[in-house]
Amino acid sequence: MAILLERHDQLDLSQYRRVALEREAVAVAPALLSDVAGSRAALLGYLESGAQAYGVNTGLGYLASRTVEDVDQAAFQRAILAGRATGIGHPLSEAVVRGAMLLRLAGFLGGYAGVSPELCGFLVDRLNDQWYPVVPGGVSGAAGEIVPLAHLFGTLVGDGSVFVDGRVVPAERALTVPPFSLGAKEGIALINGAPLAPALAAPLLLRADALLEHATLCGALVVAVTRASARPYVVRVGELKGDPGQLAIHRRLSTLLAGPARRLEDARQAPVSLRVIPQVHGAALDALGHLRAQLDRELRAVTDSPVFVGASRAGEDAEPEGLYPTGNFHAQALTLLVDSAGVALTQVLNLLEKRLHRLLDSRFSGLPDQLTRDPGRHSGVVTLHKQVIGLVAQARGLAAPATIHALDASTGQEDIQAFTLLAAQQLDGILDALELALAHELVALRQARFLVGTPLPAPLERTASLLADTVAPVTEDRSLAADVSSVRELVASGQLIGGVRCPSIWFSPTPG
Repeated sequence: MAILLERHDQLDLSQYRRVALEREAVAVAPALLSDVAGSRAALLGYLESGAQAYGVNTGLGYLASRTVEDVDQAAFQRAILAGRATGIGHPLSEAVVRGAMLLRLAGFLGGYAGVSPELCGFLVDRLNDQWYPVVPGGVSGAAGEIVPLAHLFGTLVGDGSVFVDGRVVPAERALTVPPFSLGAKEGIALINGAPLAPALAAPLLLRADALLEHATLCGALVVAVTRASARPYVVRVGELKGDPGQLAIHRRLSTLLAGPARRLEDARQAPVSLRVIPQVHGAALDALGHLRAQLDRELRAVTDSPVFVGASRAGEDAEPEGLYPTGNFHAQALTLLVDSAGVALTQVLNLLEKRLHRLLDSRFSGLPDQLTRDPGRHSGVVTLHKQVIGLVAQARGLAAPATIHALDASTGQEDIQAFTLLAAQQLDGILDALELALAHELVALRQARFLVGTPLPAPLERTASLLADTVAPVTEDRSLAADVSSVRELVASGQLIGGVRCPSIWFSPTPG
């Protein structure tokens, strides 16, 4: 059943996920298309009055002072797309590309872009046809998202390429209908917005949420196998601090550590890295909450420039009807929060590395050094920690904020960038490092569970059982690379947390 769009600001995260990630169909209410037609007519009337309009009857960027004659309009709008399709890099995933198409459509339905209802209908049909343009994911220094969007929407007029059953096919050949003929302003409307930023942020957020839950699960397992006191994790301690994310982690840890095996007696104080799991994971959970809230706003935002608005109220502060340049294409708020999520999850990875190191040290864990059955003759699983050190270094390098950069382009006309794609790539790399580090820690925890004879709290026994089914205990030194790969797949599948596989931001060929 198609999701019916009856307002341009209707989309929520649930609807977005169904269309962009689960490939559900979409439809637009006739009344809304009628409103779009009215806005289009008003824009065309405004242009016929002789008004100057950026990217419509003028050049772009530094060439904005140059006039474009009416007779050149169709060719000019198509040239806007073709001339900016200069991206290079690994293609973006179908979930990201569908998300950007959906959000550009939703933005158009407000009427502020002044596009035709026919263009909106063409976008609806392509979404429902599972149209998947090849969009290079390389970082650009252009303002906004004009380069990747030129690749995406150039396919509507028959330029560029699309994926068909995993193969790259020229868009003109893949279209089952005539290419779309762009009218005045429609080329610039397709590239002058910010639909790609939320389309990138959505799958990254889903993956970050899942990996943070895995990290909390690992923390609870370390507490249990080292027989550390559960006192630092009780809900009342979280209530004393008052941070919502931290309190949520206290509640989760209390659930994971529940049952007769929970140790609430006063015991030797555990290392800081073990005691601050609620504080570090809670701060990360709050950071992801801020990202989710901004993403929710971006789904309903109008990000065009210029926008066509009607006349405001009469009086001294009246604003005339016309095209208004904006900066809404500059996705600063969302990109800052993507950067923030990267820093927060790097700190989760820092904590994981310390926790794993303590697990291998008998002074803290009460288990054999390096989790070996025969210390000295065997090395145990010490190499797991050494690999995680490399992943931590990798993540720390990626955690430098992308949003601190600002460089001149277009002879000074475009002199600052949000660098959303760069921030997304960096967060994706941090998540890769965290996912792999979690696999290393879980292999070590499987070995620790093998060496511990006492029962774990019931919620953790299920995890221990899944790990035991995946990885054999280490009784003789062996390569652990295959074990880590198997457990990483277990993490990516979401089985340990009862979830589902999270989408990637990158194109991945279908196996076989």
